[in-house]
Amino acid sequence: MSKQWKYMITPEYIEAQNHFNQYYDEKILPMLEKIEKTRKRYFYTFIMIIIVLIVWIGFIATNLQDIISGASQGNGAYGALGSIIILLLCWPMLSYYRRSKESLLPILAEFFGEFSYLYNPELPLDLMDESMLFRDKGVMRGEDCFSGTYQNVTVQIMEYHRFKQEKRYNEKYQRREKVYVSKDRGLIFYADMNKQFEGKTVVVKDKGWLNIITKYQNLQRVGLESPEFEKKFEVYSDNQIEARYILTPVMLEYMEKLQDIFSKIEFSFFRQHVMIKIETKKNTFECSNFFRSVINKKRIAQNFDELYLLFSIITTLRLNKKQAQMQTN
Repeated sequence: MSKQWKYMITPEYIEAQNHFNQYYDEKILPMLEKIEKTRKRYFYTFIMIIIVLIVWIGFIATNLQDIISGASQGNGAYGALGSIIILLLCWPMLSYYRRSKESLLPILAEFFGEFSYLYNPELPLDLMDESMLFRDKGVMRGEDCFSGTYQNVTVQIMEYHRFKQEKRYNEKYQRREKVYVSKDRGLIFYADMNKQFEGKTVVVKDKGWLNIITKYQNLQRVGLESPEFEKKFEVYSDNQIEARYILTPVMLEYMEKLQDIFSKIEFSFFRQHVMIKIETKKNTFECSNFFRSVINKKRIAQNFDELYLLFSIITTLRLNKKQAQMQTN
């Protein structure tokens, strides 16, 4: 997310921040105190397992000669016990990580409206295909999801992590194997409109000379009278008239404004939906750290800023209003 601070220092943001400070004291801080007690309990369990692991490693080191020579019985049991201890070591961190998010993030989102939170959701793959913003999905995993209503607009915000399959040589087994490596991550912003689009219009980032070979099935390139906009985006649609109704000069200005905030942002208008893809290297909505106190107002303020920016898409694009320029009938 680029240039976000410059954009956010507005009277509206300052007012929202002041209200949030009060909301933090009344609603969020009490929950943080409960989560902190849980963190300490999990952390003490983690320390106990560490001690067991150290004792086990010491035992293995002391009896290493006998284990290698086979003089010691139950060599397989040693390995199994080690695996169990390592799994137990991961359990407190993973349990706390999920529990802290499911406890805190819904309350954080409720500041903006009636929202629910879901951990590791299923992504709407059919809608993502229909939007044409994800032409190479690879293997995708949902990480965080907020669903609800903001300024009378039904909206979902979902974090995704995309992986690609590669073949790598495994020296141990002397063969090539398929592995999944991280490709990119980002956010899906998905809103329902009060109207039905007759066609499909896709606004994607400009790819320079690659625009010549870029094709979208059943869509044609739309030429717009905005050189500045066309330096940043390319537009494709199967309904040229409707595309121009949607992409008025005012709407283009709003989209450029969002591009200044989210440098890698793309839009799709289809059926009654608006889907927006935002690529970002940052892992968003991280609200706690297992090894530090969860009572950290600076971290919570960062979560507030992330959600404020995302919800600003609705007000920036005027999705909450029945704009004349959004009407085709």
